[in-house]
Amino acid sequence: MNKEIIQIQLGLFFKSNYSESFEKFALKLKEKLGESKLTQYIPINNNAPSEIPRLILSYEKFNINVSKNRLDFFTKDKELIDENIGNVFKSLEEFSISIFRIGFVKNFFIDEAMENLKNILVKDKVQKMNNLKELNIRINNNKSIVGYDCNSIENLSNGYVVIKNGNGTTKKNGLIAVRDINTIASIVGERKPLSLIEINKLLLNFNTESEKFILIDC
Repeated sequence: MNKEIIQIQLGLFFKSNYSESFEKFALKLKEKLGESKLTQYIPINNNAPSEIPRLILSYEKFNINVSKNRLDFFTKDKELIDENIGNVFKSLEEFSISIFRIGFVKNFFIDEAMENLKNILVKDKVQKMNNLKELNIRINNNKSIVGYDCNSIENLSNGYVVIKNGNGTTKKNGLIAVRDINTIASIVGERKPLSLIEINKLLLNFNTESEKFILIDC
């Protein structure tokens, strides 16, 4: 069963909403990470939900979204997170932003047919659905990871990727598998803010956990 990483996302959740200028935030991040290829300020109402991004920084191999209550780092290469997390953390510290929760999401494309996803379910019911177009399975296995109570979520669905070739593009069907590992939100208030050392330890273990599939052999 062949698999490839489509995207990796690291989410850093703030203790309280950031209320200062996002232009200031962008300058601080670029001071640490270097100039971005594109800087976008999203013009939305100040009363809009806190999780909606207000700032997007686009680099060659990663993007950063910043909202009032979280920062998200998107890439395909885990090493880029390891190389830049220190500078991101220092930038947040300079705005007195504390991190109380993190999430790590890895999206895979798996070269498998929908039949393999159907086999997980009650066969005598699902196998008879010959015209099935869409199937989605989600499971959450709570577990302790390096002393933190965490959600270990697996989401499986049918999907496709577009492959570039000499003649243009080709659509390839398969399975989309999402592994979402995150510290549980309900208990974050009971802990002190996460240090950079703790975040790196969680990242190392979350990355290992994300490669262990719950419902499929891969």
